[in-house]
Amino acid sequence: MSEAKRSGAKPSILLLRCPTPTNHLCPCGAVERRLRRFDLDHRVERVPYRRGDARPEVVELTGQKRVPVLVDGDEVIHDSKRILEYLNWRYGDDAGEEE
Repeated sequence: MSEAKRSGAKPSILLLRCPTPTNHLCPCGAVERRLRRFDLDHRVERVPYRRGDARPEVVELTGQKRVPVLVDGDEVIHDSKRILEYLNWRYGDDAGEEE
């Protein structure tokens, strides 16, 4: 169990994603599946579908309205492919190994 889970602290990884209830129909779900696969303590905030100014938190972080957005400490990554690459690099099987 991670230190954050034991202490009751909020996870440092935040995923802003769409309100789609499944993890198999959208790019947001692919990111959440990867977070779970790596057993990363994270929290999820579902933001409304893109209508007008319905996503001010996303715009504030990235300058655009699209999700998913991953916030990992000081890192803010948007675009599901970039997020997946980041997670593989940072937390995957080869993370921390030097070539």
